[in-house]
Amino acid sequence: MNEKSNLSEQERCLQIIPSWIGDESLYSWCCRWHLHTLNRTRTTGVALFGVPSAAKVWYAPNPFGWFDRVTMGLLGTPISILRNRTVAGSYLSLAQQIDRKRVELGQLAPAYLFSAKSGVGTSLRYCEMCAAEHLAEHGVAIWRITHQLPGAGVCIDHCRPLVECLEGRQIWASPHFKNGSEIRIATPRELELMLTVATIARKIFKNAAMDVDALCGSARKVLCEAYGALDAKRLDPERVERDWRCSTLCQWCTRTMSGVKAFPRFWLTDFIRGRRSERNPIRWAFAIAYFFEQSWTSVDGFFADASFSNSSQLSL
Repeated sequence: MNEKSNLSEQERCLQIIPSWIGDESLYSWCCRWHLHTLNRTRTTGVALFGVPSAAKVWYAPNPFGWFDRVTMGLLGTPISILRNRTVAGSYLSLAQQIDRKRVELGQLAPAYLFSAKSGVGTSLRYCEMCAAEHLAEHGVAIWRITHQLPGAGVCIDHCRPLVECLEGRQIWASPHFKNGSEIRIATPRELELMLTVATIARKIFKNAAMDVDALCGSARKVLCEAYGALDAKRLDPERVERDWRCSTLCQWCTRTMSGVKAFPRFWLTDFIRGRRSERNPIRWAFAIAYFFEQSWTSVDGFFADASFSNSSQLSL
């Protein structure tokens, strides 16, 4: 019985295991494997994850269990893949320590980190220049993980808007130039601010474990100094909301992200008071970029202040 089970496991091990290309996402790797094998969509889902419908979970396919076994660990540990090759890395960075640990041990599915109001994207995005470069160098375009991060709307490397692909069905497909529309950036100022958002999103993603309390403390300090309030309780939510609504970033969000529920009324003041999820990477990316837009702080200055606050708390 055990010998048959072991044989079954061996038969499921993949015959072809390509190496990663640059900062491609796990979904992108799966698309390339699918292209090599010429399998049907559902067949690839079963082969890689043991689930026929795996392609629809493009943002964070679960690398634990089945995928880890069939790839024989050659692509890295499950948690390293989850952190560095899926957008779950952004949510892990801000997750509570107990949730982060349970995910790392494979006791909690990555999907637990997401919610309908988290602002996670429902589309895949790529840069036409990046895709052309990868096509010329590797013979295939890839989905870069940095382009899929919550809040990313532009390519930092080429300073241009990303192309958004809206697929109505589950599919393993590499970026192509026939289906998709470029994210609209109307002015140079919008481009500058969206580059700032993308930069912050990448900072969050690259950090294994951010101190959310320190981030909230830094955000409260910025807002209180900007409005001359002694503490967050004395901030006027109406005034903060009115200024946000008049900002370039809010106007871009209203025009481009109409279906995303990440920025409800009074989200900024509720956010720093802990009334809404302060562990949402898209909110942090836009909040810090908004502070930058208003000239209240620089991006590096904000993170440095948050790090200093955390160090001070530790020394006490």
